[in-house]
Amino acid sequence: MKNLASQNPYLFAEFQLDPLRRVLLKDGRPVALNPKAVELLLALVARRAEVLSKDQLLSEVWPDQIVEENNLTVHISALRKALGEKKGEHQFIVTIPGRGYRFVASVREVSEDDLDLTIIEHTSAQIVIEEDETDGESDVEVKREQEEKASVANPGLGARWRLGSISPAALVGCAIATLGLIAALSYAWISSTRQKTSARATVKSIAVLPFKPLVMSSRDESLEMGMTDTLITKLNNNRQIIVRPISAVRRYTNLEQDAVTVGRELKVESVLEGTIQRADERVRVTARLVRIETGERLWTETFDERFTDIFAVQDLISKRIIASLELKLSSEEQNQLTKHYTENPEAYQLYLKGRHFWNKITPEGFQKSLGYYQQAIERDPNYALAYVGIADSYNLLGSYGVLPLRESHPKAHAAAVKALEIDDDLAEAHNALAAIIADYYWDWPEAEKHFQRAIELNPNYSVARYWYSQYLQRMGRVDEAITEAKRAQALDPVSHNTSAHVGLALYRARRYDEAIEYLHKAIEMDANALDGHIFLGFVYVQHKRHEEAIAEFQKVVTLSGRNPSLLGLLGYGYAVAGKRGEALAIFKELNQLSKRQHVSSLEIALIHIGLEDREQAFTWLDKAHKERAWVLGFLKVEPVFDSLRSDPRFTELMRRVGLI
Repeated sequence: MKNLASQNPYLFAEFQLDPLRRVLLKDGRPVALNPKAVELLLALVARRAEVLSKDQLLSEVWPDQIVEENNLTVHISALRKALGEKKGEHQFIVTIPGRGYRFVASVREVSEDDLDLTIIEHTSAQIVIEEDETDGESDVEVKREQEEKASVANPGLGARWRLGSISPAALVGCAIATLGLIAALSYAWISSTRQKTSARATVKSIAVLPFKPLVMSSRDESLEMGMTDTLITKLNNNRQIIVRPISAVRRYTNLEQDAVTVGRELKVESVLEGTIQRADERVRVTARLVRIETGERLWTETFDERFTDIFAVQDLISKRIIASLELKLSSEEQNQLTKHYTENPEAYQLYLKGRHFWNKITPEGFQKSLGYYQQAIERDPNYALAYVGIADSYNLLGSYGVLPLRESHPKAHAAAVKALEIDDDLAEAHNALAAIIADYYWDWPEAEKHFQRAIELNPNYSVARYWYSQYLQRMGRVDEAITEAKRAQALDPVSHNTSAHVGLALYRARRYDEAIEYLHKAIEMDANALDGHIFLGFVYVQHKRHEEAIAEFQKVVTLSGRNPSLLGLLGYGYAVAGKRGEALAIFKELNQLSKRQHVSSLEIALIHIGLEDREQAFTWLDKAHKERAWVLGFLKVEPVFDSLRSDPRFTELMRRVGLI
C-alpha cells in the first residue's frame, strides 16, 4: 500500500481500521475481508478528503498488475456489504459519477495508546468489552477455547495454549491472573465510560446541516432544507443547548462536505447530518449525530416510513439527539420538542416550499413564498407558522420597496395577529408582529412588549435579538442596542448578518472605527452581503471617506439590480461628496421610475439632505412620513439626519413619529 498518510488506526462509526495489521474491526471483532478489500478501504480512508479516480485506486491497490475495472467494482461492493450499507445508502463510500469514489463518514485518527480497549487475549481467556452507545450498558464475556491441535493459531490475535498441557497449579495461577485482568479491565471501562459521559455532558451547541439527497435525479430541495429547518425549530426550544439558525447552515449543501470541518467552521460542539429521499408515498431518512472534537458518532439511525409519518420521524430524531447529549428536559421543553404546528402532511409540504423560496432573500423569492403559504393555510386554516411566513414575506416586500408600506404592512400585521390567535406561545409570531409595529405603526411600547416576549419564549432566537437591537436604537438606548446585537452574534457567530448588525449599532452610537471592524468581518464572510455594504457606506460618509462611500453604494446598487429603494443611497453618496451632477442624475432617474413603480419619498429626501437643500429635504420627509417610511423610526439616532436637528421642523417630525 503506497502513500498512506499515517500508520495509526482510524475510527469511524463502530469500526476500527488498523493499517499496520491490515485488519478491519467492528465492535472489536474482525470483519471478514480479503486483503485487497482491506487495501482498498485503507486507500479511501487515508485520502478521505479526495475523490479517488478508478485509475488511482487500481494503481495503488494492484500495483504492477493488470486488472480489469470490474475487479474494483466487485471489491467496492464487498466493502459496502461489510460496512453494512444497504442498497441506496451512502454512509461510508460515495460514488462520484464520472470521477471515482470518496469515503464520506467522519473519521478519527488516533494513536494506539489512545484507543479504547476492544479485544484482549491472555493465554486461554479471551475478554471482550462491548459498549452500547445508546444506553451505555456493558457486557463482559469470558470465553475459554480449548484447542484440539497445538498447531492451530490465529496470527492476528496471538497463539493459544492447549489446556491439556497445563498443570493444575498453572491453571490456578492462570485463573487468578484472569480475574485480576477482568478487574483491571472493568476499572478501565468504568473510567472510560465516565470520561465519555462527562464529555457528552459538555456538548452545549449543535448545528443541523441541510439534509442531502440519496438520489440526485429525484431530489426535493424544499424537503431537504425543510427537514433541517423543522429540526432547528424543535431543538431551539431547549434552553440547555445553542442551535445555529437556518441562516447559518443553509449554505452547506455540498454533497461532499465533511461534517467535522463544517462543525469547526460553525463553532459548535456537535453536528447533525443526514440524508432524505421521498419516493411516492414513502420517505427514507438517515440521521447521524457527530461530536466535533473527536469525530465520534454519538448516534445514527435510519427511518423508512410513509410520508404521512414524517412528523413522527422528526419527533424521534429530536428525542434521540436529546438522549445522546444526555440533556434533562422540563415537561414544557418535552412538549415543545414534539409539538406539531400542523398534522396535515400536504400543508407541511407546501409550507416547506414557501420557506425554500423565502430563504433566497430576494423580492422574487418573497413573492413566490406567499403563494405556497396561502395554499398551506387552505389545507390547514390553523397553521400558525404559515401565517408567520405570510407576515414576514409582506414585511420584507415593503421594506425592500417592492410594495408601498400602506399595502404590505397591514397585510403583514393581520397575518401575525392571526398566528398569535392560533398560538400565543410562538416566538416567531411575536417577533414578526413586533417588527411590523416598529416599522409601520410606531407604537413603541407595544413593539417592545412583543420583542421581549419573543426572546422570553426563545432566548436563543438570534433574529429576534438583532431586530430588538434595532428597536433599542430607535429609542436612543444605544448601549443596550450594542449589547443585544452582540448577543445575537454570539448565537450565530459565523453569520455576516449578525456581524453587520453589531456594526450598525456601533455606527448609530457614533463609534465609527469599531463599526468598520465588524462591517469588514461581515463582508469577509459574504462579499455580496447587502447590509454590510450599506452600513459601511454610511460609516465612510461620517468619516468623510467619500470615494470609499460611493464605491460601497455602487456595489449595493449593482448587487440589488438597481433597486429603487437602494438607488437613493448612491445619490446621497454623490451628494455628500460634492458630486452634484451625478446626484441630480440619480434624482431624475428615481422620478422617472416613480411613474411606473413604487419609489419611497425617503430615497429622494436623502439626496436633498446630501445636497444640503433643507427646504426640499423637509418637503420630501413630510411625504415620507405620510407613507410611514420605516427609516423615520431612527430619527433620534441616525447620523444622516444630524444636519437637520437644529431646525424646529425636525423636532416636530420626531414628535409625529412618537419619538419625543
